[in-house]
Amino acid sequence: MFANILKPITVVAVAMILAVTSLSCNGRSESSSDAKRASQQAEAAVSEPDTLSPDMADWCAEHRVPESGCTLCHPALIAKFKAAGDWCGEHNLPESHCRICNPDLVFPQEKAILESAPQRDSGMGISIFFPKNSPNCATDGALIQFASAKTVERAGLTIEPVLSAVLSPSVEAPAEIILDETNTAVVTSSIPVLVLRWLAQPGQVIKSGEVIAELESPEMPKLKGDYLEAQANWRVREQELKRKEELRKQNIISTATYEATLASAQVTQVELAKAEGFLRAAGMSDDELQEFLTKKSVTPRYWLRTPVSGRLMRRDAKLGELLPGGTPLTLISDLSLLWIEAKVREQDVKKIKVGQQMEFLTDASANRRFGGKVIWVAQYLDQETRTATVRGKILSSSDRLNPGEFGRAIIYTQAANTSAVLVPKNAVQWEGCCNVVFVQEAQDRYRPRKVKIDIGEADY
Repeated sequence: MFANILKPITVVAVAMILAVTSLSCNGRSESSSDAKRASQQAEAAVSEPDTLSPDMADWCAEHRVPESGCTLCHPALIAKFKAAGDWCGEHNLPESHCRICNPDLVFPQEKAILESAPQRDSGMGISIFFPKNSPNCATDGALIQFASAKTVERAGLTIEPVLSAVLSPSVEAPAEIILDETNTAVVTSSIPVLVLRWLAQPGQVIKSGEVIAELESPEMPKLKGDYLEAQANWRVREQELKRKEELRKQNIISTATYEATLASAQVTQVELAKAEGFLRAAGMSDDELQEFLTKKSVTPRYWLRTPVSGRLMRRDAKLGELLPGGTPLTLISDLSLLWIEAKVREQDVKKIKVGQQMEFLTDASANRRFGGKVIWVAQYLDQETRTATVRGKILSSSDRLNPGEFGRAIIYTQAANTSAVLVPKNAVQWEGCCNVVFVQEAQDRYRPRKVKIDIGEADY
């Protein structure tokens, strides 16, 4: 998971930036009279009348104390707090600022920050996208101080290093693998038919023109008869036209008589072409037509041939079932050529252009990526989902993909040009208004840092 940390992290000595994947802090409260007295003083200090507005300029957001009393930013103030007896020697902070000893400590500035934050609906919401950070976050930069290193050990924290990467601006959307429509054919018949037997099995690879089924149609005898009749009429008209042409050359017949014979022959030729077209539309090939003209067998049976090469995806017709013309009988497609169909949100579709690179990640194996390229972007939105369809052509090997497989598409809208930090996905916590990770500053000290979430890589 890419995380753009919104505030720079200060690292001392050779300490490594670490992401905390689990956090459980059990602070210890002092029971001494000095601690109680300091707690009462701190409580009195923050119990200002509601009519007085806190000085927001006097606030150290990094350490969550008034700036004028921040001993971490101004070490010179330590002596004054010690002289006043306001000092927690165990945690090296003023007792009035020690949140471990005083868990209920709240400064007026903190109240103002929380009150200025927008009110949120208490109901639960479900979204496939990461929630957005609140601009008013009182958690970012807060100090989490454990009592000791042993306390950290007992808390069972898991510390993992972050990684650096180059961020590619992209759009992520749910997607599905579909057939390449330019290499897919739905095989039908133009006349009512019933399938007598199938000669090819689902999943079988077949070549263009190969016989895949034996069909029978009650209209086939009429079509064959019409073709034979048109063939006979054309032969008669053709012979008559040749005789009239010779007579015209000898000036025995007039031009008008010859032209009338020519027109009649052309009409007969058109009828023959029409009858032949009906047979071809029904599924008869050139070889079958020649065989039919030779044998002149007017039967209702003929063969179904595939118009393209590919894999027989399914058989839609049942044996013996009479189907009307145009009913799909089978589907054939080339599975080596597949498309990615993504449903992109309305606000993201304008970023996508034809030719951009994209990837498909399957739900079954998130680590397996298939490269592709955008070939089509819809210019309209679905009225129900308010998403636009984006299609991409898979460029890498698609042997492990199947049509109908679900996953997510990553469309890279720009070239990789931004550095980013990768943190473990389970290190990112939603604390109510922001996505945060916990950064280790010392063995017993951590700070939550607000992060901006983007598309990641595997477990990051």
